This record gives sequence, C-alpha cells and structure tokens, in this order.
Amino acid sequence: MRVIEEFSFDEEPGKTQVKSNITESVEKPNISIVTPFYNAEQNFIQTYYCVVNQSMEAFEWIIVDDGSSRPSAVELLEEYGKKDARIRVIHQKNQGQSVAKNNGIKNSRADIIAFLDADDLIEPFYLEILYKALNEYPDAAWSYTDLVGFGSQRYIWCKPFSAGRMTFNNTLVNAALFRKSDLEEVGCFPEKWKHYDEDWALYLKLLRAGKHPVHVPIIGFWYRRSNTGMQQTVRKNENLRKQSDDYIADIAKKVDIHIKGEEYEGKLPQEAVKTGFNSKERILAKILSNNLGVKIISSMYRH
Repeated sequence: MRVIEEFSFDEEPGKTQVKSNITESVEKPNISIVTPFYNAEQNFIQTYYCVVNQSMEAFEWIIVDDGSSRPSAVELLEEYGKKDARIRVIHQKNQGQSVAKNNGIKNSRADIIAFLDADDLIEPFYLEILYKALNEYPDAAWSYTDLVGFGSQRYIWCKPFSAGRMTFNNTLVNAALFRKSDLEEVGCFPEKWKHYDEDWALYLKLLRAGKHPVHVPIIGFWYRRSNTGMQQTVRKNENLRKQSDDYIADIAKKVDIHIKGEEYEGKLPQEAVKTGFNSKERILAKILSNNLGVKIISSMYRH
C-alpha cells in the first residue's frame, strides 16, 4: 500500500491496453457502467483502455451517444462497440447528460450502476473495490473513492463526508457506484434542464431520502479538468448558474444534515494510494454537523 506522498500525476491509468477484450457478453453483470457521450472521441481511447483493464470483468458498459454531431465520433463508438462484447452503444437525440444517464440506467441489467464520463479515467481496481464495499456495507446507497483532478488543473480531492456541507458546497465526487434500486427510488437524475449541476442534485436527492454512502480511502478516479466541460458551462453562464443554484438550494432545504457516512475498513488494493483527511477538513466537518455551524459557514462561503 502506497501513501499519498508517493502519488504521481505521471501515472495516469489507461495509457495502454493490458487485458484482452471479452468476446462473449456477460449473462448477469455485477455492474453496469453508464457513459454519456457527445463528440468525445479526443480522449475516449484512454477511457476505453481503463474500462477493459478492470480487475473485475463481470460488467457491461452502456455508452449513450447523446446525438453526436460529428460522424467521426459516431464511427469511433461503433468501432469500439465491436471490440468487446460487454459494450452496448445506444443512440439518442441530443438531450443532455441527465437524459443520457437515465437512458443508460433504464437499459442496464445490473443491480449496481457506475457513471463514467467519456474522458475520465479509473484505476484497474476501481470497480472491484467499490463493489466489494457495497457488499460489505449493505445499508450504504453508494460507495466512492477519492480522486485526482488532471488536465487543465491538478489536485487531489479528499474531503470528509458532510451532509451539512453538501447543502451549500458539493464535496462529493463522481467516483462512485450506486445501488440501482436507490437511484430508481429517488427518480434518478432530474431532467429539468439540459445544463445544470446534475451530479450534485442527485446526491442531494439521495440525502433527502435519508440515504448515506461508504467512503473507500484510496485514489480510484481521475477527473479530467477542462475549460469547456459541463461544470464550466454552468458556472460561467450567469443564467444557468442561478437556475441550477436555485434548484439545488430547494432540494437542500429538506436534507437532514445529521446523516453520517461510513468509512470502509476492509482490505484495500495493494497497488492503491491511500488517502487521509487533514486536520482542517476534519474540524470543518465537525462544525458542519449542527445547524448553527451550517448557517455560519454557508453564509461565509456564499459571500
């Protein structure tokens, strides 16, 4: 097991394909990976290698083409869809990531769902350890690892779970596996608009329903930062940002800030980099465990 000081941004997963493709479809997959795809051929090959290289092979990969406008993008999807029997490509007219993700959930065959954008990366042990965490913590609605941002920005993201903080600051990451039954219980992703903070809204809907996660303290996910990504599209447009923020605030009103997350205490992959929370983050999480703390910190955060 490596410590965080040994982490290197040069060790991106998926630089090459290590494992062979599977030529027969998995009859009953453990996990359904759902990937929304729109003209994303530029970095897709590395994401593809990351998926094929997973230590857990019993998955299906549902790639939802959200009406890509470039023929080269569609051709690339069809090409890679033929390489591995676990891949299914679904085409829809352009409706945005929420609709694409919900379409993937609807067509999934597994009880566990993993969302993966077409340019993000996952470590080879990612699916296996998060699946194991959900099995060992049956009350948790989702399991997640810590992540690194790479590309236009570089950072390590590791924050203690805090339902109170989530009401005004999205600290949860998209490095997660979800129970399909819990997603369906809360109505999956809201389809109110094409562009908004859909991941944050989903987490708040789960919290509003009293669900909680289990956190696996390793780096498992690489989030590609881009100046043209969906998050930047929403944050840089005043109307979209206000529309999304108002909707988020409305859901957050009904979240119980006292919901506690669980910490995975099982065996971790030997090749993984173990993470830990710094003292400042721990103190902040403790302050945000009561209503007064949330009121004070959220006021400071917004101004």
